[in-house]
Amino acid sequence: MEVIHKDKHGITIRFDKKDLAKIVEPIVKNAENFAKDTLDIVYLLAEQDYRTDDHFKQPPHVFD
Repeated sequence: MEVIHKDKHGITIRFDKKDLAKIVEPIVKNAENFAKDTLDIVYLLAEQDYRTDDHFKQPPHVFD
């Protein structure tokens, strides 16, 4: 995780893909202990983690 920019209006953080699950999983497992805003951010991180994986599978016989 790297803080790219921070000021009084907001913060920009860069996460490595390998670190996303380490951040997301423990928070989701203990969701009842976190505020809604925290969970919103964590769910966005989880979605980004999923989207960065390559889930495409070529349909069989597509070029036959």
